[in-house]
Amino acid sequence: MLGSSVRASTNHRRHCFLENPSSLSSLRHISSSKSNGNANQHSFTVSYLVNKCGFSLKSALEASKRVNYETPHKPDSLLSFFKDHGFSENQTLKLTRKCPELLLYNPDKTLLPKLEFLYSKGVSTTDVAKIISFYPWILRCSLENQLVPAFDYLKNWFPNDTIVQVFKSTPLVLQLNPVTVKYIFQILRDNGVPDKNIVMLARSHPKTLLLSPQKFNKVFCKVRTMGLDPCKTQFVIAILALTSMSRSTWEKKLDVYRRWGLSREEILAAFAKSPWFMTLSEEKVVAVMDLFVNKLGWESSFIAKNPTLVSYSLEKRLTPRASVLQFLVSQGLIEKSFRSTTFFIASENKFLQQFINQRAESTQILKLYKEKLNLSR
Repeated sequence: MLGSSVRASTNHRRHCFLENPSSLSSLRHISSSKSNGNANQHSFTVSYLVNKCGFSLKSALEASKRVNYETPHKPDSLLSFFKDHGFSENQTLKLTRKCPELLLYNPDKTLLPKLEFLYSKGVSTTDVAKIISFYPWILRCSLENQLVPAFDYLKNWFPNDTIVQVFKSTPLVLQLNPVTVKYIFQILRDNGVPDKNIVMLARSHPKTLLLSPQKFNKVFCKVRTMGLDPCKTQFVIAILALTSMSRSTWEKKLDVYRRWGLSREEILAAFAKSPWFMTLSEEKVVAVMDLFVNKLGWESSFIAKNPTLVSYSLEKRLTPRASVLQFLVSQGLIEKSFRSTTFFIASENKFLQQFINQRAESTQILKLYKEKLNLSR
């Protein structure tokens, strides 16, 4: 039997909750399907989640199947715990809605050691609150059996400050399985991938470390069959590209390039030269190909043979320089058949010196070029 003060508090919360007619209907349904004692406990949990944690009625009813409170003491202590450790009200409500089970935890015994572990590794209080509010499941991982071993394994490859950066960009990296990661790294090493490239892969795309051995091996074999050299950076970039998209996304990107007259073989050859070729958005690919093929009259096959061209910024690089090229062609200063990757990939100083400054029309050309550059700002 609950004490009178607790009963009064419970009745007050239930009253607030029942002000909503739909809530009343739902709780009547609960009461009709449960014994009175269980119904009261269940309705209190739903009321607490709605009124204190900002749950919708539907999500509160769903969460109450997994968590139940007889009094507000335990969930209140959790909310206070997060507030005391730098979590804003919005962050606390966000993490409880994502993972209501945390409201059942003993904060000092279960949660505090995990926060202190992250603090001890150099993750700031602000960053911890931000990360946990988005990924509260980290707090459900075992400290001794998951978080510490994962961090210790990463120390073999990264300095401490780098691990912190990796964790901040991909918090779930602390849920990695050291055995799986060891397998992934060993495959790369055994096939001639330099350690510095392995580290680059893990730093730039740590989600790769969360792949199953089977999925990673499938991606690895696909990259090998494309003829990429494991000793070169492009090899791990290709792995990164393939692991960052689904099969359907890969096929959609192939279709985008096919619409510009490229064969599958040409596309894959371009990918082998520059894996970023397949990581661009459909909008970017269409805009770049439209610029080179329709506006400049270049062959799509030339772009496939020089795939780094598509990776440059349209606004800050390709469009301004294309305008200069169109002007030079229109004035008969360059042949229409002119094809040059240097025109687009050269540094700013080299481009100005080689294609603008030495011409009699340099003032006019430079004005045009700068106008196009200013439009991108």
